[in-house]
Amino acid sequence: MSEKKIRKKYHDKIDFKLDLPDTNNKKEKARQSAKNTRQRKKAYIESLEQKCEVTQLTAQLNQNKNVESKPSLMQLMEQFLIDRKQQFDMLEKAYEEGDEANIKVITNSLRFKYGISGRGRLMAINKIFELLIDLLLPMHMRYLFWVASEDVDIFKRERQSGEFYSFDMSDSQINCLNSFGLEDDQILKIQNMQSVIQEQRSHYDNLIIDIYKIQQSIIKESEKCQTIVDEIWDILEPKQAAGLLITLDKSRIEQFREKKVYPDCVILTLQKRAKEEIQRQQQYSYFDMKKEHKQRELELNNYFQGEYNN
Repeated sequence: MSEKKIRKKYHDKIDFKLDLPDTNNKKEKARQSAKNTRQRKKAYIESLEQKCEVTQLTAQLNQNKNVESKPSLMQLMEQFLIDRKQQFDMLEKAYEEGDEANIKVITNSLRFKYGISGRGRLMAINKIFELLIDLLLPMHMRYLFWVASEDVDIFKRERQSGEFYSFDMSDSQINCLNSFGLEDDQILKIQNMQSVIQEQRSHYDNLIIDIYKIQQSIIKESEKCQTIVDEIWDILEPKQAAGLLITLDKSRIEQFREKKVYPDCVILTLQKRAKEEIQRQQQYSYFDMKKEHKQRELELNNYFQGEYNN
């Protein structure tokens, strides 16, 4: 029975609106619910994609920060001078105010950060030696040293075990020389140079070891100098030590620098002494080698002479 007939039949008995199910309204709600579900799903997927993108960008940013976290020598020295000046400004203020407790704290800070063996100086020294070692060889020579010493690329010899793959390199990078289509005679000529390359690498290895030894010697001698300074600081009162530091740090120190311990003439003399020492060592080695050769020739002559007499 339709709604119209029901209303006509019960017209006098019912004075309120009859609420019958609306089929069209249910379908519309279902469509709207499905649409809302799809929109929520789409928004959720987009949010996940954004989070993933943010994660990747954050990782890339952190990687860039790690690369940039290694300061250059110039940046290191600039920061060193800025921090040192701030410390001396604080020390001068404490000295003028007569604050001995603060003076002691600042002088200790200067000693540990900017003293002879302070952290700032050691960082600069280490950076200088890193740059020196990095400048020793161009990339192509480093590669030749590597492939010749590890028997890879053009020097590979059917190695059954102990293959060298500690570097994260592709096959094309590992076999860089072989990737240029060399002729057999070119390959043979380069392979015949392997022992020469290995020998030269050993010389550079020794040179780098000597550089590291010099670096360690500088650090060791700096620590000895710092010990002397510490002993003097123990003799002086904190305010006296602060006054000495401030006096030497001010512009009047230029008068002292003119009487420097290592003027240019002394530096040149030390360089000359070093060259002469190296030449003496080389000549000594050369004459030793010649003497050894002569001794061997004499022994061979005596041996053949004895055979001939017999």
